Amino acid sequence: MQKLIICPNDTKLQLLGNNNELTNIKYMTKREYLSKYYFSYDDKALYYLMDKYNLNVDVVKVYLNNLYVINEDKDYKDEKLKYLREIKIDLISNKLLSYSPTFKKYLDSFDIEVKGYYDLDLFEEKALNYKFTYKDSNINVPVIEYQTLEEEVNGICIKIIDLINNGVDINKIYLTNISEEYLYTIKKLFNYYRIPINLNLKNSIYSSKIVNNYLLEGILNIEDTSITNRKLVSVINSLTDLDKSTDTYKKILIDKLKNTYYPPIKYNNAVEIKDLFTNEFFDDEYVFVLGFNQDSLPKVRKDIDYISDNIKEEVDMYSTKYLNNREKDIIKYLLSKIPNLYLSYKLESAFNEYFPSSLIKELDLEVIKEEKDNYQYSNIYNKIRLTEMLDRYNLYNEKDNLLDLLNSHYKIPYNTYNNGFAGINNDLYIRSIIRPLRMSYTSLNSYNECAFKYYLKYVLKVDSYEDTFEAFIGSMYHKILSLYKKYNFDFEKEYNKYLETRELSLKEKLLLVRIKKELLEFINVLKDQEDYTTYNDELYEQEAKVKIDKKVSVEFIGYIDKIMYRKNIEDTYFSIIDYKTGTIDTHIEPMKYGLHMQLPVYLYLIHYGKVFANPIFTGIYYQNILFKYPTWSNKLEKEEKTKYYLNGYSTDQLDILESFDRTYKDSEYIKSMKYSTDKGFSSYSKVIDNDTLYKLIKYTKNEINTKLDDILNSNFIINPKSYAGKNVACEYCKFKDICYMNDSDIVNYPKVDDLSFLGGDV
Repeated sequence: MQKLIICPNDTKLQLLGNNNELTNIKYMTKREYLSKYYFSYDDKALYYLMDKYNLNVDVVKVYLNNLYVINEDKDYKDEKLKYLREIKIDLISNKLLSYSPTFKKYLDSFDIEVKGYYDLDLFEEKALNYKFTYKDSNINVPVIEYQTLEEEVNGICIKIIDLINNGVDINKIYLTNISEEYLYTIKKLFNYYRIPINLNLKNSIYSSKIVNNYLLEGILNIEDTSITNRKLVSVINSLTDLDKSTDTYKKILIDKLKNTYYPPIKYNNAVEIKDLFTNEFFDDEYVFVLGFNQDSLPKVRKDIDYISDNIKEEVDMYSTKYLNNREKDIIKYLLSKIPNLYLSYKLESAFNEYFPSSLIKELDLEVIKEEKDNYQYSNIYNKIRLTEMLDRYNLYNEKDNLLDLLNSHYKIPYNTYNNGFAGINNDLYIRSIIRPLRMSYTSLNSYNECAFKYYLKYVLKVDSYEDTFEAFIGSMYHKILSLYKKYNFDFEKEYNKYLETRELSLKEKLLLVRIKKELLEFINVLKDQEDYTTYNDELYEQEAKVKIDKKVSVEFIGYIDKIMYRKNIEDTYFSIIDYKTGTIDTHIEPMKYGLHMQLPVYLYLIHYGKVFANPIFTGIYYQNILFKYPTWSNKLEKEEKTKYYLNGYSTDQLDILESFDRTYKDSEYIKSMKYSTDKGFSSYSKVIDNDTLYKLIKYTKNEINTKLDDILNSNFIINPKSYAGKNVACEYCKFKDICYMNDSDIVNYPKVDDLSFLGGDV
């Protein structure tokens, strides 16, 4: 007869790892077994209940998981159970629960064994035809008491080092009962002692930029092979049967993304964290049970489940009191099975106080006060602790007994500070770069403003994505402005469709009243401006990229808000337009120092990125969106006509300029553009000739290449730039608390009044 083992995945892997013979054994988890024994459901059932009963994801999951104990043919007394029965019947009638009618007969051909499941509820025991029986538990190890959580972890580190020094294989050393509050301290101290450990941290893909771009913009790059993108595609594909246009779909999608995680980094030879309840430990393995505190081991359940104790008599479920008593027996049994067992608890952490586990008294275990650290194994940790002792002594006049000893042994730069960046290993940095290295105007500008800012943002990636209302509105503008010229464009439909992608606060809804009005006004202005130009073809959010050969492959990429163009046989005349909020500074003179280079960078991308076969320059402009209105009416009236004018640089070739702006002599389209036959362009008109244009592109190319070399040579010093007396790097920098910049770090640039730095007579 075949054998079927019902066990957790951890137990399955352990059984397979310790059995080198090919055996006729099948494995199932409890969840897999119950879904066949009772029923299973998928996202369609989740969607149906959320949509019909107007429930959130978490509530529906509670209902679905409680349906296993509900018999649709039984009349219940309690209203909650009646409600669950009603839901189950509804799902059955709509064929949203899947049954396996032959499964119970299929089980007859197996010898069934249950392993690693000790806390089964009554309905699970009946389904598995299994009830665990507890044997007498005998534990003869002491429990070590530590004052603080950090001291507890430190004590464990020292014991692990002693084990390794005595020949114990590190792969046979385990930590268990590790709650989230331990993770930071374990990561820190194990690093100080250079003890490799697999923490198996769960990092959701939900907060990643790729996922946020998809949720906001619907951008999905099928060709992207990154882990995040692959997992995003997998989640989306799992929901293909649901209606994507609904708010319910969005909620299920977000829930799935929040519960989709990156694979943990695994070291081959390292201490492992194991679940006490799902793993069996062998004679040559060493297990450290941390946090042997009350309400941790054992955890005390409370009568807060949806099906509470007072109605459990109607269903196959155990009472909370029974489960709590059984939990103690389970822990006693599991601890008694561990041959090499270490128990410890703490009395306090940074934020809480704790009590020893009640099992210590029940098992009559000896309690030993923490063993004193001999400070032998980690110089870096010793120096950190010396610093803490010096702080307590200097600030509070509290002198530690070991202060003099450590202070005489270590010479540390206490009470001194140097904010300079010491640099990184360039070979290691180059190996870590994902090919191709992607650069853009934004990343280049960050580097030009301050090399250390680039390092923090693009190398260490400490700048987490923030889903702000401002970013949401900016994306909405770009989305609708890319659609308004399409046939059958429906503003209200597209506007409301976009708003459905985000839950808005009352304040945000009020702001949207003005924003919507302004967006409609802007679209009408754009339609009026079409009368001034013959450039009727447009590209929106146009990608342009240039491949650059360096010590690693580089791809310089940009997304241009809008390109207006006109084809003439083989030539394409183009103007670049970038939407901007707030005050616009169009001066490109600061590009001498790598600043204000957005429009020149776009020119570079058009020229080298082959967006057009033979591009002919017409203009590079900013165009205002989202205004902060002045409070006095005369200024408002004066600015009303010109606020949407294009603001930037135009060609000085009249025939090209006229085809783009028929009103160029006294422009109603381009800000400050005036021309008269006798005087030429006014002094306020920003125009450039072809010679200057090519020098501009060449200078931009050289600037990009020079800064790429600096980046690839890991030149990331703290060097914030100040232009014309204004610190442009630090004003809105998110990393002030990291770099601690001082005045000597600032690079001061004087104001540039012309473009002579481009070379020649400009």
